[in-house]
Amino acid sequence: MKKSGKSIYAIIAAILCAIIVLGAAAGCNKTPANNDPGTGENTEAPVDTATEEPEVPKYKVLAHWKLQNQEGYYTGSVDDDTIGFKDLSGNGNDLIAKVAGNGDQLDIFSWDNDVDSAAFKFGSGLKFNNTKALAATVDPYKASETSYTGGYTSGKYLETVKGAPINSSTFDGGFSIEVIFKLSKDLDNEYNRYTGMFSRQGVIEDQNEPPFSIAISEWNNDAATGTINENETWLQLLIVNDYTKLNHEMDEILVAADTWHHVLITLDDLGKVLVYLDGEKLFDTWSGFEGIFCTDPDFSWEVGVGRKFGGDHKTDSKNENSPEGMIRRLFAGSIAEIRITDKPIEVADSLFASEFIKEK
Repeated sequence: MKKSGKSIYAIIAAILCAIIVLGAAAGCNKTPANNDPGTGENTEAPVDTATEEPEVPKYKVLAHWKLQNQEGYYTGSVDDDTIGFKDLSGNGNDLIAKVAGNGDQLDIFSWDNDVDSAAFKFGSGLKFNNTKALAATVDPYKASETSYTGGYTSGKYLETVKGAPINSSTFDGGFSIEVIFKLSKDLDNEYNRYTGMFSRQGVIEDQNEPPFSIAISEWNNDAATGTINENETWLQLLIVNDYTKLNHEMDEILVAADTWHHVLITLDDLGKVLVYLDGEKLFDTWSGFEGIFCTDPDFSWEVGVGRKFGGDHKTDSKNENSPEGMIRRLFAGSIAEIRITDKPIEVADSLFASEFIKEK
């Protein structure tokens, strides 16, 4: 009887162990079965144990400024013209306000809230009131006193801080640069034409141009006021080095004042340049450039100013020729956003696609 009892206990113990083992095995299945209650069939998808390759980003944002009245975008104040703008890419390419001539006596910056919300996603921009009429209130000079400035150049603009990474970058892998802007009806053909909206400092003497500039060109003046008023103009693209100059005046499409526009310039590492205005391609060409020439890594990028090499020309006494180039013109109008990436991009990836809402 004792021998038989031990056998029964051994059998019971074996059964319990089997139940425990089976239960433990069932608990390892971390993906529970998805049983179809209608058919009772197991519809569980097989588990893919392969490691997915990380998606390679199309481009890297090198600098990004939103010149808009939104907390977190700017520092200082437009009320006293101490405004500055943070580089939203996080790369430290912040913008600060700078003075030309007697511009410290002038109220130049203000918020431009005249944005049609049905057409655009952004709600404001920075207005540059660099007009000839305003400059004349602090500069009693005649146009004959200078050959480049039209008489006087006093106002304000923006530039990247010293040591900003893009100040020394040559963009060897190509780039895209885009600007959302609006021209002022008070643009004066003598005082404002050929001014840069976004440019690199460091005028190259032999070419008498900066290495890169997106600028405004010429237009017909309003006969009564001498300003652009209801007339239209075109833009200018400059890409320059010691040997080559690409000077393209975008006369394919005229640009009206008091209307928001988007311009996109791209360059690939083989020298292919494309220009888009409001999502439409205006120009493409092969050039001798694979990046943007850097005359000095200490020179900045700037918003709202045009420069030339002074040389033997007269300069107005407030803006003497400097290694960065003589301040020749200042911008009148508004700018809402500027972005630079390390590769050429398509319109679908641009600020035009993300910030402009096309009307049907």
